[in-house]
Amino acid sequence: MKELILTGSASEAQIKEWKAKHKNGIYAVEVDGHVGYFKNPGRTEINCAMSKADRDKALDLFEELANLTFIGGSEEVLKDDQMFIGVSQEIKVKLDGKKAKLVNL
Repeated sequence: MKELILTGSASEAQIKEWKAKHKNGIYAVEVDGHVGYFKNPGRTEINCAMSKADRDKALDLFEELANLTFIGGSEEVLKDDQMFIGVSQEIKVKLDGKKAKLVNL
């Protein structure tokens, strides 16, 4: 069975280079035969994206965050409206961060 190669697929060497460069980690989002690679957002990227937030344009936050954290792959995942809606759902997961526990003392 032939393996499907996604548009924008990076080589193992490129992925290794990105992992070394982005210490907070990277991830890929696959949608409709395309793949985009993103670095995990830090405070700087989240603050910048939040400054663009407008409650009447909720996707602006995700669009800014996607543009700030995109490191490679198919740019169609950012340009195509339907693909981007799928990507934004995955980026939303990244905004959840690590789970914390409130402990009353």
